[in-house]
Amino acid sequence: MFGIGDYSFSPYKVGLSEFYKKPQFCLLHSTKPVMTDDTAYFLSFKDYDIAYAMMLLLNSKTVQQFLMSIAFLDNKRPYTVKLLSCLDLKKCIATVSFREIANTEVELQLPRYITAGMYAKFKNYI
Repeated sequence: MFGIGDYSFSPYKVGLSEFYKKPQFCLLHSTKPVMTDDTAYFLSFKDYDIAYAMMLLLNSKTVQQFLMSIAFLDNKRPYTVKLLSCLDLKKCIATVSFREIANTEVELQLPRYITAGMYAKFKNYI
């Protein structure tokens, strides 16, 4: 294995497989560190609420539409480090409202968990 650092052992990760045509970000966590192979990318977090809010932000319609508009969907791996580095998280947060975040949670068929307070804490974290 290569590229192992402290981030590898964070309890919460928001991951993405580079193979799928639609970028579906997932929250990865376990009682033991979750490791991914070289076909996945992830952001690591020590706080569940921050990781959860990031997963919702990245799955929001606004961010999804942006990613799909710049991805080369004919490629075997449409979501690369170079493409993902085009995401400006501060701009994403400024653009995506709490209402859209809450709607994303519903669309993903997740139980209601996110609150306006959590999203505000997340905004200050980034």
